[in-house]
Amino acid sequence: MHLKQALLFALLSVSLSAQDPAADPQKVVATVAGKDITVADVQKMTSMFSPQDMQQFQQNPQFILSQYFLFVHLAEEGEKLKLFDKSPYKEQFEGMKLQFLRNARLNEENNSYPVSSEMIDAYYKQHSAQYEQAKIKAIYIPFAGQVVPTGTDRAALEAAAKQALQAGQSKRSEADARTLAADIVKQLRGGADFGTLVQQHSEDPTSKALGGDFPPIKAASDYPADLKNAVFALKAGEVSEPIHQPTAFWIVRLEEKGPQPVDELRENIILAIRNEHMNQWMKDINASYQAVIKDQSFFKAPAPAVPGAFPGLLPNGAAPAVAPPQR
Repeated sequence: MHLKQALLFALLSVSLSAQDPAADPQKVVATVAGKDITVADVQKMTSMFSPQDMQQFQQNPQFILSQYFLFVHLAEEGEKLKLFDKSPYKEQFEGMKLQFLRNARLNEENNSYPVSSEMIDAYYKQHSAQYEQAKIKAIYIPFAGQVVPTGTDRAALEAAAKQALQAGQSKRSEADARTLAADIVKQLRGGADFGTLVQQHSEDPTSKALGGDFPPIKAASDYPADLKNAVFALKAGEVSEPIHQPTAFWIVRLEEKGPQPVDELRENIILAIRNEHMNQWMKDINASYQAVIKDQSFFKAPAPAVPGAFPGLLPNGAAPAVAPPQR
């Protein structure tokens, strides 16, 4: 389970228990199909829930209780009928069990791999360039233009929507914006006060309210590469040339730059070290499990159909990928 998911799960669990923190485990809180459902029953149920399940339970407990205990009833009926011993269910269950145990083994290897403070410090020093960050002041000069999202994720689309809104409100042409931006750069390099020019010209309300202060730009930030390259090329106190973007020019002054503190990166570094370990571990195992074909003619014949075979065991005939590490 990822850290973010774990925190969400914890918060939802607290929310659930907060409904009645002193509740008697044997207290009946609902009935389903004539059976009393106690606080203990609900706690047992929610202990198996994902964060998404918990959200749905909070929103509609009546529906989730109904569906869960129907699920349990059908599973118990299947067990009574000994469906584990009947084809095609027996083969399907074996396939599911293999997948579960394989993923559990991968997660166990990942989660139990020890990462020491010395390993974290060494990784941090070796990869310090990718953890560089820059603190800047900025002036934002928009112009009417067309916005093209930099990605398809939610953050990229929201950023594009914000830029489109600002660009749509601007009546300034790109040429006029370029001329204004160049003049502002000239004034700043001539000793003009940055904060004063922010108040006079910048149209980014968030940074303008802070005198031009901008959130730290990091090497891994989602900003366009040309913007980041221009920022990191500066020395402390230097003012950039106007940085052209699809709907605006940015004027940036570098306040300071350097690597993020290691304490802010500790969790990410642990994940990175474990990911490197898993890649090498899987590479070594794969090298030991390379099949050697002894009879080519056998494998050229059509493979016999296996009734009830679990279709997801090796999708598209590919080797199984490493399961994502669970936090």
